[in-house]
Amino acid sequence: MKKIYTLICAVILFCLSSQAQYTGGTYTAVMAGAWHNNAPTPIWSGAEPPQLCNNCLVQLNAPSGSVITLNAQISFTGGSNLVIAPGVTLQINNSGATNSFTGAYDIFLTNQLNNFINFGQGAVLNAANAGPYDGVLTSFENSPTDFTLTKAFGIAPLVFDNNTVITQGNGAAFGTTFSGPGSLSGFGSLPIILASFTATLNDGSVDLAWQTSLEENSDHIAIESSADAGSHWRTIGTVTAQGTSHTPTNYTFTDTKPAPGTDEYRLKMVDKDGKFTYSPVRTVRLLVGAARVFPNPAQNYVNVTLAGSATETLVVRLFNQTGQLLQERSVVNGGGTTVALSVSGYPQGNYLIEVTSADGSKQASKLLISK
Repeated sequence: MKKIYTLICAVILFCLSSQAQYTGGTYTAVMAGAWHNNAPTPIWSGAEPPQLCNNCLVQLNAPSGSVITLNAQISFTGGSNLVIAPGVTLQINNSGATNSFTGAYDIFLTNQLNNFINFGQGAVLNAANAGPYDGVLTSFENSPTDFTLTKAFGIAPLVFDNNTVITQGNGAAFGTTFSGPGSLSGFGSLPIILASFTATLNDGSVDLAWQTSLEENSDHIAIESSADAGSHWRTIGTVTAQGTSHTPTNYTFTDTKPAPGTDEYRLKMVDKDGKFTYSPVRTVRLLVGAARVFPNPAQNYVNVTLAGSATETLVVRLFNQTGQLLQERSVVNGGGTTVALSVSGYPQGNYLIEVTSADGSKQASKLLISK
């Protein structure tokens, strides 16, 4: 077995050193079915990706809801990228193989260059029915002929060194299934996966809220802000991360002293080993003479006087305490106008009025309805 493993590693390294053998190329799957030998109806629009795919772009662009079944062993090297389109499932079943290098249904992500699997929104990798030697494996190069492989998705065994199982666990590093969006690299690090991240102006403060769908080895999340279009960032707070979680986790943070004008926010998500990734940037505008809500408390109606440019289209929304949208009004040339909302039919309690500008920035104001 060690000879087989060493041979495969040598072939992978040769591919990396000889770009001429593989020209890379783009391979696109356009329908559901088996990855390999899918006659009489192939799933690929052209050629099937080679088993050793060096500097390849492989796109599973089948229609949403399609299932593509991996029935081959694929090694991605030299900066390759496997993209699973939104709503598509990549299924890995049980090959019956007795080691990870002979007949197993595997995807190897080598770590010499950036090799990734990128998951679109709702894309699924399902290895729940895979055998012990099937799944997705990431590598660490100990020497030119010695790789340690870590099972990223699948079931035990967990870690292989020179084709020998050195860790027998109950599951792979990231479990048996995953739903995007997200990205897995050949270095075996799956960053914190954000499901959502919002920034909302609330009575002069900015409420930040985000949800992670998966965390592995996470340490903390630093909240950063910029008042000069991203030229300079400063840390305004930190929160302790979950550590390891395969279920949704919610976080909140409030910036009580945002700078006048336009504020940008991002999250620096730091792992325990010091690696980090940044979230997308969210923007909030503190308008001069921000939206005014009156009367407050209200009984039968409430007025919302809008700030902003006179030519700007603004959207006014009214929510209840559970986040249910009750009313929505789009106001063309809204800056400086007043919108009246009838609230007589709603029970007494706390509500939220949200004004969204054309650039997506939001201002929220609390409203009390009394009877």
